[in-house]
Amino acid sequence: MRAYPFKRGYKPTEERLEEMIKKHFNKFRKDGEYYVVSFGAIEELRMKIEGKKLVVETKTDPKAPEKVAVETIKKYNRFLHELTGYSSKERQKLMKKEVEKQ
Repeated sequence: MRAYPFKRGYKPTEERLEEMIKKHFNKFRKDGEYYVVSFGAIEELRMKIEGKKLVVETKTDPKAPEKVAVETIKKYNRFLHELTGYSSKERQKLMKKEVEKQ
C-alpha cells in the first residue's frame, strides 16, 4: 500500500478521483470506500482518498509481456501526475524524504 500526497491546488476529493479514473481508465467499480480498476499488467488497482492523500493498493500480473508492463507504468504515472500534481520524479523525491525521516 502506498499513500500519495496532493500538491497544493490539487483537490483530494472523491469527485475528482472519479473524474480522473474515467478519463484515464474509462471505467471502475466501487468496493466499499475503494475505487477498483483493472488495466494492462495491473490485475487490480484499489484507490481511496484518506485525508489529504491518495491511498493505493495494486496487484500486478508478473507474467505480463514487457511491452504491456511498460505501457501500464506510463499510463499509471500519467494518471498519478494529473491527479496529485506530482511527477514520478517528484514522487520519488518525496518518498526518499519520508524514508530519511524514519
